[in-house]
Amino acid sequence: MKTFQSYGRLLVALVLASLPGAVAAAETSTECNPENEATWPACTMGTLCWCADADVEYRRDKVILNDLVIYQGGSPLLVRARHAETPSTDTSDSTWNLSGGVRSRLAQGQLAAENATVHFQSSSLTTATFDGQPATFEETTAAAGAAGSTAGAQGNVRGSANSIVYDTVGGGEVRLRGDVRLYDGCKDIHGAGFVYNLTQKSLKSLDPLPGASRERIRGTFQQKCKPAGAATLAAPAPPPTAAPAPAKSP
Repeated sequence: MKTFQSYGRLLVALVLASLPGAVAAAETSTECNPENEATWPACTMGTLCWCADADVEYRRDKVILNDLVIYQGGSPLLVRARHAETPSTDTSDSTWNLSGGVRSRLAQGQLAAENATVHFQSSSLTTATFDGQPATFEETTAAAGAAGSTAGAQGNVRGSANSIVYDTVGGGEVRLRGDVRLYDGCKDIHGAGFVYNLTQKSLKSLDPLPGASRERIRGTFQQKCKPAGAATLAAPAPPPTAAPAPAKSP
């Protein structure tokens, strides 16, 4: 069995490495184990690398992988999933559909859900959509270690929602929709949709989806409470109201 798995992993590496712009694989390691970091192939700065189970299926229109971990050299970026499908492993522009205990570690935090769709461009993660009951987000107060490290700073802003979208625009934004809860240790805010800017540490309400009514925001605030870490969850501003009409002259 060990010989078969080793051959399978080598075959996967050779198939994907032969594709233009493909994610760098374990070309020289036949014992790559997604559960054992020590066996992952070395990854140069800025390069996307991967380790997966030997059970792989390569078709003309997609590649199917199991027990996958994708990571980037010199970066905290790491994505795990039990199942992955992608029409192209060309990381200059590729989309991966992930399922089964999906976990993603970013420089600014962590995302988790049962299902996710991630997009890579120029060998970097640009957008990620996590769907679950619920999907979760946790911000880190300091950059996590380089890819391959399991240590990471504990965040003080956490959230959950039916859907969470991460986008690198503006230094990083997290958009949460559907039964949203955000918590920083002192403030607990609930609503239908919010966008949290990871660089500005700002929060605002999202416009409701077409046909949906605007939901009231609710929350709790603990007095004399100081959340740990640098980020502070500010209450979103209420929706603007129309200014009163000026009084008519007599």
